[in-house]
Amino acid sequence: MSAAKNGSKKSAKRSSRKRKGLGTHVIDYEPESPVIREHEAEERRRRGFRTAMWLITAMIVIGVCWVTWHEALEKNSQFMLKTVEVNTEGTLTPQQIVAATGLTEATNLLTMNLREVRAKIERLPQVKSAVIQRDYHGKLTLDVVQRLPVAWMECPKHKLLGPLSGKGCLIDAEGALVPCDVITRNYLALPRIQFPSLSEAVPGRPSPDMQVHAALRLMEKLQSRRQDGHPALESIEIPNPWSLVAHFMGDARITFGVDDLDPQLARFDRVMHEAHARKWRLATLNLIASINTPVTFHETPDVTGLNLAVAAPTPPAR
Repeated sequence: MSAAKNGSKKSAKRSSRKRKGLGTHVIDYEPESPVIREHEAEERRRRGFRTAMWLITAMIVIGVCWVTWHEALEKNSQFMLKTVEVNTEGTLTPQQIVAATGLTEATNLLTMNLREVRAKIERLPQVKSAVIQRDYHGKLTLDVVQRLPVAWMECPKHKLLGPLSGKGCLIDAEGALVPCDVITRNYLALPRIQFPSLSEAVPGRPSPDMQVHAALRLMEKLQSRRQDGHPALESIEIPNPWSLVAHFMGDARITFGVDDLDPQLARFDRVMHEAHARKWRLATLNLIASINTPVTFHETPDVTGLNLAVAAPTPPAR
């Protein structure tokens, strides 16, 4: 029994030594020595030399390309701006449009940013759109669509005081305000839209007011009736949010509602047909009322042959 116990003690001691790792050896796979360090330094020098050569080569190529671009393209007189052709019609002159671009004779058409030049032109409130073309022979073509005015806008609140005041502002068919620097005879003949409650007056931006667009639609329809012998339209007044008052030559004032213009214009045509045939001088006509339309005259009208409604007798007072 004692021998077995002594053997078990020795084996336990040996196993405990093995568990503690007293016999473990670490192998260095990259030993350092003077020869190995010299080889590594030589390899680093070779890599640095190759990198420097590649950088020098790249800089030489970039420099040659830049000189070639600068001399052959940027300084080439063939690509310099020589002439600008402007195709447009409206209040702006070609000289004003060219001045807005900021282009000079030193501008290179090859490197010019067409999008930036177009944005400068379209920032003008008189311009609706612009198309730019270049031919690389010194010619630049500007096709500019200007906003064509159809009426004058009058609003004392925003200091829009009419064509002869020096502060007049035109308006196009889309409801955008168009500043007027030069007053021509054609512009003086345009009708006026009088709107004291105009919400904003931003040149080049369509008006957000529904009444302005209703007045423009009404003006277009009334002016198209001139060939039928209707009097000339002088102005459209917007006194409130629900009505439009058209002023005609001869002191006629016709009131329209802002909505459902077509049935109102049909009744307007019937009244104007009778007025032209019977030589009536209309003073006022209110077309907002769909039944028993109120009409007044400057003189006693000739109603011979018309079927007039008989007014009901007034009941006696009780």
